Amino acid sequence: MIIIGLGSGRSGTASLAKLLNAQHDAVFFHEMSPSNVRFFGTPRPILNTIDEYQAILDGGSPSMLTVDLAREVSAKQYDELSKMQKVSLIGDVAFYYLSYVDAIAAHSKNVRFICLKRDKSATVRSWMHKSDLGYWMSKRVGARISAAITREPYVTSRNFWMEHDGTRWQLDPVWDKCFPKFPGPTKKEAIEQYWDYYYGEAELIAKRHPDVFRIVMADDIDDRDRQVDLLDFCGVPRERQVSTSARIHRLAS
Repeated sequence: MIIIGLGSGRSGTASLAKLLNAQHDAVFFHEMSPSNVRFFGTPRPILNTIDEYQAILDGGSPSMLTVDLAREVSAKQYDELSKMQKVSLIGDVAFYYLSYVDAIAAHSKNVRFICLKRDKSATVRSWMHKSDLGYWMSKRVGARISAAITREPYVTSRNFWMEHDGTRWQLDPVWDKCFPKFPGPTKKEAIEQYWDYYYGEAELIAKRHPDVFRIVMADDIDDRDRQVDLLDFCGVPRERQVSTSARIHRLAS
């Protein structure tokens, strides 16, 4: 089975990848190739990946997969995949799959989708913290001086959720394109709008594809009964299921 995990980000997606990777003959990536996609309008690389996953499940070479090797975590997982003699469960977990669920579902009947959902306020707080550049005070002073000398903007955070020119927030050529954009007018409000949009769309997708798309609360990912239910959904036989403490780290508050 091919499993695509998704969620707004800061919602337990890494923990889902850990649970799936714990299964026998399984390999899962977390944000495998963000350089190759946008939130909207790039279906071909994603459908190519689904075909590559299926070819591996059908007995093809595990090395025949397009992976963003510039990402250390993806390169490491790719190396593990290349060593595997058999693959029964494969996929990726990333927030940017949301707008491609319909296309993937139409393209392959061997895909299941698990969408992680976390409380809105906790998600927004976590994204505000994650998108901060985290300068120490001494580095902030140095960055200010450098900006003054080079006449470049002094910025202390990134903003993936609004269109901007880089004068207030740092531009990120990889991740900026992976998020939809919202009016704000503040960054916090834009993240709130993103959460509303993301899970509004997820609910509509769940109604269109009830047999293959599930929304799961992030707090349930460590519940053993819920893990059994998820692995059943993924087609893992009960006698082959591996329960685990899936939480990678305590989600930032």
